[in-house]
Amino acid sequence: MKNNLGQHFENLSEDTKNYIKSSIDYYKLDLFKKSALTLATVGSLVIKAFVLLLIFIFLSIGLAFLIGNEIQSIANGFFIVGGFYVLLFIIALLSGKKLVEKPVFVVLNKILNTNKEILDDKDKDNQDV
Repeated sequence: MKNNLGQHFENLSEDTKNYIKSSIDYYKLDLFKKSALTLATVGSLVIKAFVLLLIFIFLSIGLAFLIGNEIQSIANGFFIVGGFYVLLFIIALLSGKKLVEKPVFVVLNKILNTNKEILDDKDKDNQDV
């Protein structure tokens, strides 16, 4: 009886170690998966932002030349466009947190919930089998 009880505690100890190791491996894999998804999304956003910035720069230059030709002074056209951007910058400073935090939280929430939905769908598929 004593050996049998000792064997049960030894098996329990071994099972607990295996469970902890499996849990650690699962969370490492989950962290890796979420990190990869976040990195891919951020990379995509950086590329899109860069292309949008180039478009924005060329449109700004074109608008500055257009305004400059209309008022007969190219330099003043650039000053008007620059002044408009300074005004936008001031507005962004006054309401900055609201403009930045909400979109960031929405994107991160979408990433994490999409990943959770994918995992939930896989779990449902495995339970159906």
